[in-house]
Amino acid sequence: MFSKQISIIVLCSTALFGCSEKHIAKNDKPNILLIITDDQGYADYSAYDGAPDAVTPHMDRIASNGIRFTDGYATAPVCNASRQAIITGAYQERWGTYYYGGKIFPENQYTIPEILGRQGYRCVKIGKTHYADILDNNVKVDNPLEYREFPLNHGYEEFLGFCAHRHDYFKLKASDDWVEDPDDDRMSQFGPLWRNKEKVDFEGYTTDIFGDEAVKQIEKKDDRPFFMELSFNAVHHPIYQAPDKYLKRFGIEKFPEWNPEEESFLDYHARTCWRMEEDPDGRKRYLANLACLDDNIGKVLDALEKTGKLENTLIFFISDNGGSQNTYADNGVLNGHKYILREGGIRTPFVMSWPKKIKNTQVINAPVSHMDILPTSLAAAASKAVDSLDLDGKNLLTFAESRSQIPHEVLVWDTGNEWAVRKGDWKLHVVKKDNHFRSIHLDKGTYLYDLKEDIGETTNLADRQPDKVKELTAAYKYWKEEVSAK
Repeated sequence: MFSKQISIIVLCSTALFGCSEKHIAKNDKPNILLIITDDQGYADYSAYDGAPDAVTPHMDRIASNGIRFTDGYATAPVCNASRQAIITGAYQERWGTYYYGGKIFPENQYTIPEILGRQGYRCVKIGKTHYADILDNNVKVDNPLEYREFPLNHGYEEFLGFCAHRHDYFKLKASDDWVEDPDDDRMSQFGPLWRNKEKVDFEGYTTDIFGDEAVKQIEKKDDRPFFMELSFNAVHHPIYQAPDKYLKRFGIEKFPEWNPEEESFLDYHARTCWRMEEDPDGRKRYLANLACLDDNIGKVLDALEKTGKLENTLIFFISDNGGSQNTYADNGVLNGHKYILREGGIRTPFVMSWPKKIKNTQVINAPVSHMDILPTSLAAAASKAVDSLDLDGKNLLTFAESRSQIPHEVLVWDTGNEWAVRKGDWKLHVVKKDNHFRSIHLDKGTYLYDLKEDIGETTNLADRQPDKVKELTAAYKYWKEEVSAK
């Protein structure tokens, strides 16, 4: 049911990284573009027929030329854990990451760029990097370039972005990095961005900067196919920040900046991020942030079209976890939000297109996982590694072609305080203790839902279906033993 972590001995073998040219000519290998948004609501993507005020024409272009998965899942309701699974194709619990904190993926857990780079791909990382707390929250370390989570140390040859849970969208210069109080510094995240191994000042708005960089990378003269992870920090907090033209579009005024003479940044953050004070324009601010994000995705798609690369580019579009209640995101019919294992915390937009191979627009309702991106990418590149790696993710191309078997009979989530299992249409969610922290409200208990009939998780069937609870509990225990095996 669940796979085991691969050994470094196998990974380094010729069989795994041998040339694949006999399967596919080098110039026919697809480019692979992985677009990750941050905390985007499930309904905040108009192709999903969700919130009527969320209009995303450029995101819709990806869905209209490919496959829209209605039941696409992150492996965690928070970003650092879920992003580890995206890049490795494995449950992050295998190396002890369950929620915030945790551990970074080990040296013998290989990543998409590490594998594709050895297959002749040019691997580029743009935007947010957040896997563990070592490089997060402005932690002062002697040499951040030595740590595995730094993008150049797990397969990327170029990197433009930041290593943290969040970053200010505008304050991108060394002169902005003046906050001295450790707690305020931990949350404010002001300062320059990484350009490979150096911190560099930037002028502008991160969403635009990352979109422009992606365009440059697409237009770059290089015969190699590329794997690009374009990881926007939009629409993560602080969503009240947006360029003037988007504020004007949505009829809202600029939000008051933090004044350190009046309050600590932690207090300011609690008011604005944790909604200790409601912003009557909060939803509009989120939509302004989303509109800028969508426009930049449009720039990237236009660049692919202009360069003639769109036809043979495999595109994945996901959000790292469910929409956040703190940013006025809309998860539509789903119950819950970021931070918890209700559907709203783990079910995300998930779209895949490859015009050369996927000819018809499709909607697929079977459960799929962000872990599937790695094996699908390797299969698209005709990498021999896809047959040698023992992964938790599945090749979605095979499933899309045949539909003979669903990719995942069982999917499991575990944050430490909660765990959940989905098997078929049934979901069991067990909360070990109450979690009532600011805008998070989760009561201890055992919850069973038939998602086919009750996608909103409104009717708890645990008392009426004890055998189903027992069955799914056994599936969780089997998974827990397997991922915990050394």
